[in-house]
Amino acid sequence: MNQEVIQMKQVTLKVLYKKVTDLQRDVAQIKKTLIEEPDLRDDFILRMGKIDLEKSIPVEDFGKRYGLK
Repeated sequence: MNQEVIQMKQVTLKVLYKKVTDLQRDVAQIKKTLIEEPDLRDDFILRMGKIDLEKSIPVEDFGKRYGLK
């Protein structure tokens, strides 16, 4: 069985919540930095364009599986 599939089965709402809150904190920090130091914006935009997109695994029954519906 694929390692990514095994990892997805171990995901809980607690793990998802932590990931989302971590992302929100990171985005807030990036926004704050770019507002306080506008000269960094061009460099940031250039770097963001070079980041490879991470492969995602669609979960057909996500809402049902995690009790969101």
